Amino acid sequence: MRKEEVVKAFNIKSSETSLLESFLIDLKKTNKHTNLVGQSTMLSPWDRHICDSIQLTSIINKKESRILDMGTGPGFPGLVLAIVGYKNITLVDSKEKKVNFLKKTIKKFDLKTKAFHGRLENIKLKPFEFIVSRALAPLERLLNYSLFFSNKNTTLLFLKGKNAMNEIVEAKKNFYFNYDMINSQSEGGGFVVKIKNFKKIWLKLYQ
Repeated sequence: MRKEEVVKAFNIKSSETSLLESFLIDLKKTNKHTNLVGQSTMLSPWDRHICDSIQLTSIINKKESRILDMGTGPGFPGLVLAIVGYKNITLVDSKEKKVNFLKKTIKKFDLKTKAFHGRLENIKLKPFEFIVSRALAPLERLLNYSLFFSNKNTTLLFLKGKNAMNEIVEAKKNFYFNYDMINSQSEGGGFVVKIKNFKKIWLKLYQ
């Protein structure tokens, strides 16, 4: 989608559009000397980054929902959600340079968002209502990470590519879960994989 199409499709306010533009300018400028995203993705950032992230607003209705973005990178999808008004988002990434960029952006835009530097398995946080992630790891690993931050009411929303079904099949070998595959609104033929009621299958040594 082009910028105008994204703004219209998701009814983005003019003030939020200006912030998203400013965010992309800062990202492009920083990316010239500090690798935050693939250079090719900045050729169509409104589709590759903004649309891909903001489509989650169609699923997460309440802007006060507690949301964790695992492996957020420079803020996809979590920081984009914060820019359009979500008030309770926690961003985690293992790369210090990316977290530094996040913190500068959070301060600049005065967002109600927290950013943590560290590995997911080493961070202690209370359970979230939603856990989101994009381009971090295969689904099975995402489910393992999610165990640290979830309870029975947690919903997982993972942005995945064309091979999402293959990842689901693999993850089903070690996890029980209910899922929906929602066609992505960004170009490329990907999916939003929505998961509920997930739990690990523990092998029984004695039948």
